[in-house]
Amino acid sequence: MIILSWPGILWAHAVAGMRVFPATMGFDDPGVADEAPLLFNHIKAGGVDQDMLSFGVAKTLTKSFGISLSTDYQWLNQEGAPQQNGWDNLTVGAQYQLFRNGPHEAIGMLALYDAIANTGSGGVGSDYSTYTPEFAWGKGLGDLPRSMAYLRPLALTGVVADSIPSDPTVPNTLNWAFSLQYSIPYLQDFVKYMGIKAPFNNMVPIVEFPMQTCLNRGCGSQTTGYINPGVIWVGAYGQVGIEAQIPINRATGRHVGVLVGVDLYWGDLFPHQGRPWF
Repeated sequence: MIILSWPGILWAHAVAGMRVFPATMGFDDPGVADEAPLLFNHIKAGGVDQDMLSFGVAKTLTKSFGISLSTDYQWLNQEGAPQQNGWDNLTVGAQYQLFRNGPHEAIGMLALYDAIANTGSGGVGSDYSTYTPEFAWGKGLGDLPRSMAYLRPLALTGVVADSIPSDPTVPNTLNWAFSLQYSIPYLQDFVKYMGIKAPFNNMVPIVEFPMQTCLNRGCGSQTTGYINPGVIWVGAYGQVGIEAQIPINRATGRHVGVLVGVDLYWGDLFPHQGRPWF
């Protein structure tokens, strides 16, 4: 059974110049922010039905540095076996805003996460820790020439991370991903008003490609992952999104899953509490 898992996911939203990068649901984003994400995931792989409800909170300590906590509760059902459910390990993280270039709508973040051993439930959590250094980036195309104005709402985001378990018998995995997104708000505000009304005027069609490659200890460099087409509605105080999960190969699975996410920008909801501490 292979179920794609990204330690430390917090789906942070990010801003660079006029560009707002919405919170992606399949992998981490390049923004240090004050927020509280909630994500529901249903997928079937290897004969196991998995439902997962993920929680997280992120807090800025300075304008460029933040910390985070996240975990998830899982329900695992396999035919002929008793149901397993419980909490996964608690993940703590630290994020640093490496760069932010407004005119070129470029942003980058370094992060380090630790899924702490024995903090989850038996049968769901693990008895070893997993350390994950990460680089995440985003690039909007708003600096394209006027002749390509309708491509300016496009943006790319991506991430590269190495998951390193403390148990020497468990393989390392390279987590890598990217997304392609087209911002309707950007189109109407900075390119041309198209007369698109609510709620569609705040939507961002998106396709995410979260992947995972096993690196060592007999796994044969096998890659698993999904193609996640969907749409995200972005508001002033949060966002709501839904995506399908389409397996890229049989090693990942044969069934299409679904992701439904809500992300509250509590730094915007509560400006005084959302300010950096230092």
